[in-house]
Amino acid sequence: MCGGKGTRLRPYTKNLPKPLLLVNKKPFLSHLINKVIKLRNVDKIILAGGFKVQKIRDFVKKEFRNNKKIIVKNSGEVDIIKRIQDASKHITNDFMVCYGDTFADIDIKKYIYRFNKTSNFSYVVGSMYQMKYGTIKYINKKMIVKNFKEKPIIKDPINLGYFLFNKEILIKIMKFKKWVNFLEKLAKSKKLKLLITNKKYFSFDNPTEYKEIKNKT
Repeated sequence: MCGGKGTRLRPYTKNLPKPLLLVNKKPFLSHLINKVIKLRNVDKIILAGGFKVQKIRDFVKKEFRNNKKIIVKNSGEVDIIKRIQDASKHITNDFMVCYGDTFADIDIKKYIYRFNKTSNFSYVVGSMYQMKYGTIKYINKKMIVKNFKEKPIIKDPINLGYFLFNKEILIKIMKFKKWVNFLEKLAKSKKLKLLITNKKYFSFDNPTEYKEIKNKT
């Protein structure tokens, strides 16, 4: 997913799509593509663009010499679900949906193998998250502090993306207008499994987070 405006990352994203911001001296999107492009069971990569999509095309031309595996699709300013719908004509097999601002150091081969063993389920990758700050518990009305917790790990894992779907699910995806509504429906049907990873991951949604990871290796 490469189409959002990344408004919370301004000024870095004023004239550049968020996935093209440099991390370890390379566009972040390079790291994502290089992780999957050489896998034997990946026949194509669809970059679902919108904001400044021509810069995505220029990036592919420069970094990957217009590799025929890579398709750039322009949907404009739309919800994620619409980007998947627009890309659907290029999808002929089971497929993965990745966020353009999140990298997880997971073993993709093993992940796909697990999915293939239970292909009637969809999959998503999550990770337990330790807060950057301590928290305070207090008595509501009196505002009296009860206790402190130093950088606690939140109860529920965060969503890192790397969704794996059976190609037949595209029929259901075409009926939705919002990505979050589709995911909620899928969860309610108990057809979405979670892989919790303890591997490192990088994600950025604001200037502070970007500064923290831009020199990561």
